[in-house]
Amino acid sequence: MRKILLVEDEKMIRYGIYVMIENSGIPYRNITECRNGKEAAECLKEDRYDLVPTDIKMPVMDGLELVEWIHGNLEEEEIPSIVAISGYSEFEYVRGMLKGQAVDYLLKPVDRQELARTLWRVEEICRKKGRVEDDEGCTAGQESSITYVSRRKMQSAIDYIRQNYRNPIDMAEVSNHVSMNYSMFSATFKEYTGENFNGYLRKLRLEKSKKLLSGTDLCIHEIAQEVGFEDARYFAKLFREETGWTPTDYRERNPEKKINTENKK
Repeated sequence: MRKILLVEDEKMIRYGIYVMIENSGIPYRNITECRNGKEAAECLKEDRYDLVPTDIKMPVMDGLELVEWIHGNLEEEEIPSIVAISGYSEFEYVRGMLKGQAVDYLLKPVDRQELARTLWRVEEICRKKGRVEDDEGCTAGQESSITYVSRRKMQSAIDYIRQNYRNPIDMAEVSNHVSMNYSMFSATFKEYTGENFNGYLRKLRLEKSKKLLSGTDLCIHEIAQEVGFEDARYFAKLFREETGWTPTDYRERNPEKKINTENKK
């Protein structure tokens, strides 16, 4: 997903949804804000959007009228995914939006996790339609597609991992540390680093073990524990898979000046 048109007449609610989108970890290029359906229609005349989260009850032109306008004035390939947002739970409103092929219907106050799940559904729709690859400068997997807030959280996560890799940490702990939904963290971390969480942590630990093998006289069991592996045999297995050598062979082939084991970072 690259371009979002957020339509909501209440300024504070609009701002809150804007922030939740930023914090969701969803890749996007920009968010355009509108106060009603008429303003949104003018934007849609000028530009193409992937997603339109829209309130239902608004002055001038409401959400239902906006959806009718979209289907009556845009070509099929130009029609964005629509998410209805409203404080009204009556079935007639829901039915009206579903007839307009809304992807989802969210009630106010909007739940952060529900919104995030919906955003990722829309991202999947965009990928299937080929919009992600076709959007120059914002293809999936590039760091540029990650929001500023998400980048800060990913860097904070990496700092936390590098400070605590010796301990039995997991993704749940790190995602909680940066106040991010588990599934959103998983997807964003992989996009930011190019690796999944476990793969990144494993490689970091093995890199640290290489320094200890080359620069200290610690035994293999002690090194395994120092870098976060409780089982020395499992450590040796992973090390050989990664380097092609056993820890002992690596130590013999890569002697270095001994370092102070009190300062191994």
